[in-house]
Amino acid sequence: MRSILTFSALDTFRCCPRKYKLRFLDCLQPRERPETLAFGSAVHEALQLWYTLPADAQRLMKVLELLDAKFAARQSDVEAKRQWQLARAIMTGYAARYAQEEFEVVAVEKEFEAEIRNPDTGRSSQTFSVAGKVDGIVRIGRELYLLEHKTAGTLDSNYLDKLWTDTQIALYSFYLRQIGFPVVGVVYNVLLKARLQQRTGETDEEYRARAAALAAKNKTGRSNAKRQEPESDDEFQARLAEWYAKPEAFHRERIYLSEDRLAMLQEEVWEVSQMFLDAKRRGKWLLNTSHCFAWSRPCEYLPYCQSCFNPNVRDNFYESVPPHQELQQVPAQATLA
Repeated sequence: MRSILTFSALDTFRCCPRKYKLRFLDCLQPRERPETLAFGSAVHEALQLWYTLPADAQRLMKVLELLDAKFAARQSDVEAKRQWQLARAIMTGYAARYAQEEFEVVAVEKEFEAEIRNPDTGRSSQTFSVAGKVDGIVRIGRELYLLEHKTAGTLDSNYLDKLWTDTQIALYSFYLRQIGFPVVGVVYNVLLKARLQQRTGETDEEYRARAAALAAKNKTGRSNAKRQEPESDDEFQARLAEWYAKPEAFHRERIYLSEDRLAMLQEEVWEVSQMFLDAKRRGKWLLNTSHCFAWSRPCEYLPYCQSCFNPNVRDNFYESVPPHQELQQVPAQATLA
């Protein structure tokens, strides 16, 4: 039986073999998950539900109910409440913007498994297969595209240029072709995160200080300033709704995939799989310290590596979780109807 390689596994090994071993062989995962990942995951789940209920007149209500459940701690957790409000506003605005779509949805959250082939001989690997899951597959005219959801804080030319470097999507496009989905490109579905903050109002001390400052500037020595009250949830949602009604709140970017790039990716996957086999055979999992602070944040395994793999650090900061949790099941090969 072949072992599964996902893009996450391939990319992790290429960046840091030691990190690959910790996650995909030792099955360690941090006990605490970054809040940004939790928010993105919730929006992705909401979009998944949105596109699986195209004919349901109540689908927006069901999407909002899903978000209510995802942020159940919002009554006692300020950050959870902030993320809940933002996610609801995003999906409400999205439903209004894309009530009528430019594409036909072919598949949602499509999982796949395909063979890794030696690019020189065409022979299949007897050790590995590639598996993954894409947000969606859509048809525009007679052509198929991947639909990839992104949440972003800003959208500029640099962000759009970086989409071309999205190796994961290009790689999955190549392997989806093997199982009957002739994908020609990607539609990036970008949802912007508004930076609006709910107004908290003034404390008594803040109000008195502001009133005194205004009075000092007035010839009468008096001030008519009124205390600023906290913004209600409904008022904040109204401001968010106004923001998400703007054209720039959502963006669609269509990118075609060149055949040369897809062929190059096939070769890279084969070479990485061979490097993995060599590392496993020799038991050598190099630590790439230049990757410890990639993406301007510390690697989640940094405390464990810094401790020289102290078992107490492992037990306190990490838990055992099987890899490839994003794959519920690897389906049999399918042919596009």
